[in-house]
Amino acid sequence: MKKLIFAIALAVFAAVGGNGALAADGQYDLVILHGRVIDPETHFFGYRNLGIKNGIIETITEDEIAGKEVIDAKGLVVAPGFIDTHIHGITKLGRKLSLLDGVTTALATEFGVLDVDKFYDERKKWRGNYGATVGLDLARMKVLDHYTAQDDIEWLTATKKVAEKGASNWSTKIPTPEEEKQILALVKKGLDRGAIGVGIAVGYAPAGITAREVYEVQKLAAEYGRITASHTRFGSGRPPQEFVLGGDEIIANAIYLGGPALFQHFHNADWQLGAEILEKVQAQGYPIWGEIYPYAAYSTQIGSSFVSVENFKANGLDISKTVLDPSTGKFLTEEEFSKLRKEHPNHLIIVFSRKKEDIPKWVALKGVFIGSDAMPALDVDGNVLPEDAPYEKIVTHPRAAGTHARVLRVARENHIPLMRVVANMSYWPAKRLGDTGLEAMQKRGRIQEGMVADITIFDPKTVKDNADYGAGKNGLPPTGIPYVIVNGVVTVKDSKLVPDAWAGQPIRYPVR
Repeated sequence: MKKLIFAIALAVFAAVGGNGALAADGQYDLVILHGRVIDPETHFFGYRNLGIKNGIIETITEDEIAGKEVIDAKGLVVAPGFIDTHIHGITKLGRKLSLLDGVTTALATEFGVLDVDKFYDERKKWRGNYGATVGLDLARMKVLDHYTAQDDIEWLTATKKVAEKGASNWSTKIPTPEEEKQILALVKKGLDRGAIGVGIAVGYAPAGITAREVYEVQKLAAEYGRITASHTRFGSGRPPQEFVLGGDEIIANAIYLGGPALFQHFHNADWQLGAEILEKVQAQGYPIWGEIYPYAAYSTQIGSSFVSVENFKANGLDISKTVLDPSTGKFLTEEEFSKLRKEHPNHLIIVFSRKKEDIPKWVALKGVFIGSDAMPALDVDGNVLPEDAPYEKIVTHPRAAGTHARVLRVARENHIPLMRVVANMSYWPAKRLGDTGLEAMQKRGRIQEGMVADITIFDPKTVKDNADYGAGKNGLPPTGIPYVIVNGVVTVKDSKLVPDAWAGQPIRYPVR
C-alpha cells in the first residue's frame, strides 16, 4: 500500500521536464517558488515550484519557472486553501477575518439562509469563495411567526422582535400539517435554487421541531443527494439530554435515508462517544462526518434554550465562572445573566463548558472538518462593522479570527502530524462535499496540476492565533499566514488584505 501511495505521489508531483514546465506563452500569471508543498490526497510533502494560470495550477515542478507575479515561499508550507464548513453572518469584515486565517472557502451551513438567490446575488463581488445551505429554522420563523430573516445577521434582530410579540413560535410550536407543508416547500425551494444542503439548528428549537420534522427535512435533502448540517437537539452533558443523543438522531436518519450528514461541533462532554460513532459509520461506508473547532468555550445568543440557568445548574456549572460577556470581557453573575436573557435574548455570550486539555485530542482526530462556527463581527452595540473597522472594535468569539491558525499552533505544540490537520482543514471537506456531486469542491482541497488555485501559505514554525476573550482582543488576526490565494488571485499578501482582490466564486449546485 505504501508503495502504491508513493507511486501515485510521484505520478502527480514528479518534476516535469522540457517544455512541460512552461506556460504556452512562456510565463505564468503567478508562480510560487521554493515552498514545501503539501497535498493531503496523495500524502506528498516536498519542495516544488508552482505555476498558476487562469486560476488553475498548471505546473508543479522542480524546474525554475517564471511568472508575472512571484511569491518566494522559502521556509513556508504551500497548502490547499482552508475550507470552513461553518460560518455565521458572512459579512465583508467577517470574510476578511477568515481570509487572514487562511480560509479560501467559507460556507454558512448551520442556520444557512432563506432566500438562496439573494445570498448568492449579493456576493457576486466577493473576496473569497462562498456558499450556504437553506435553513430550516429560518423557514419555520417565516411560516410560524410571519417574520422573515434571510440570514444570521437578520436572525439576531429577528429573534428579539419575535420575542417582543410575546411568542417565539419558530422555536416552540409544533406545526400543523399545513404549516409543515409550507415549511418544507421553502426548504425545497432553496434546494432547487442551488443550496449546498439543508441547515437544521434543531438545538435552538428542541421543543418545536419534532423527530418527524427532522426526518422529513433530511429525507428531502437526501432526495437531492445533499448534506444535512445540524446543530443537534440536546445541549447537556448528562442524561436524559446528552449532546450525543441529538447526534444519534441525525446519524440514524442519514443511514435510513442514504443521505450525507454533518454532525456539527460534536466536541462536547460526550465527544469521545461521538467520535467513535462517526468512525464506525464511516467504516461502513456512510457519508456522515463530524466537525470541531479548537476552543474550550462556545458562543451563542443568551436566549438560546440550552443556556438556561436550569441547564447550567444541572451540569454543575457556576454561571459566574462560566458565562462571559464579550462586550465587556467580564463574567456575568446569575442575576445579570437572568436580566440580560429576559431583556436582550439576542445578546451574544461566551460559555466555558469544555476541558482545555481536550483541545489537542480534538485537533488530532482524523477526518473531521474544522468549522470555526464564526459569529458575526459586530461592535459593542451589536451593529455590523464595516470591512475597514479597527480589529479592537470587534465583539465576538475569538474563533471568528483565529480558528485555523490555532489548529496549526496546537498541532505544532502537541506534535500532531501536519498532514493530518491540513487534510482536515482542506482536503476532507472538499472530498466529502465533492462526492455529493458539488462540482466546485471536486477541484479544491488539493495541490495538484489541474486543480483550482485556492492556496494558503503559512510558516509552520511561527503560525499562531492572537485573538482571545479579552475586550478589544476578540478579532485580532493571526500571524504566520503571509499569503492566501483565491482562484489564482493573491488576496492576502504579507498578512494584509489586497484591496482590489475580488476573486471569490460561488459554491453552489446548478439551479433547477
